[in-house]
Amino acid sequence: MSTPEPRPAPALHLGGGYEVKPVIREWHTLSPDEQQTEWADLVDWVIWIHDLYELSREERLPLCWPRHPGLVEELRSLKVWREAVYGTPDAPAHTARSWHGELRQTIAATASFWAPSCRAGHTDAAVLTDAHPELAKAWHEAGPPATPGRPTVTGPTAGAREISDAAMADALANGRAMVHSKGMPFYTNIDGTWWTRADDSTTWLRCTDPAHHAHLDTTAARMRAAEAARDNLNL
Repeated sequence: MSTPEPRPAPALHLGGGYEVKPVIREWHTLSPDEQQTEWADLVDWVIWIHDLYELSREERLPLCWPRHPGLVEELRSLKVWREAVYGTPDAPAHTARSWHGELRQTIAATASFWAPSCRAGHTDAAVLTDAHPELAKAWHEAGPPATPGRPTVTGPTAGAREISDAAMADALANGRAMVHSKGMPFYTNIDGTWWTRADDSTTWLRCTDPAHHAHLDTTAARMRAAEAARDNLNL
């Protein structure tokens, strides 16, 4: 399996000197020393989780987990998530419950998805470029799927840098606009463009920084997922 060449981990620049670095970095962006440290921390954490949650029962966590890259990435994300939940003073209590639900789903998936043939001993998955070298070439030659272009933005927001609060209220009412999340209602999205409420509360300003735009896209998806999980718990 080929690995991309090492390169610096991307950082999200939000302007004003503020930079958000990724919580989880791709292995190929880490230096050898960083990889060794990251791996040692992960193994120690998995050993702790293995004993804390009695994962030795029925060998719920395959002992060959380090040889399943996809499972390794799932465990890395669970580690970072748990650290955020238990290490953040203002983390909502329901996020811990959501974490435990995700842990159960990950463990349940190990036998059927990640390691279905490893009960009697580890079995390596086939590497595409070894088993079917012609497929990678065919996939590259296929190119991206033909999809319709993004619709042209029309109406009162097209080209505008600010709109009135009344126009935003109308867009929200007719479903054209969507609030970022319950926790951040001062950001809304209309036709793929983010807007933020001005200090005077009578107008909305277009967010023009591409990095800020990308950050809002990412955080909106995360916060909506967390809010949906919380709402399900309250049913």
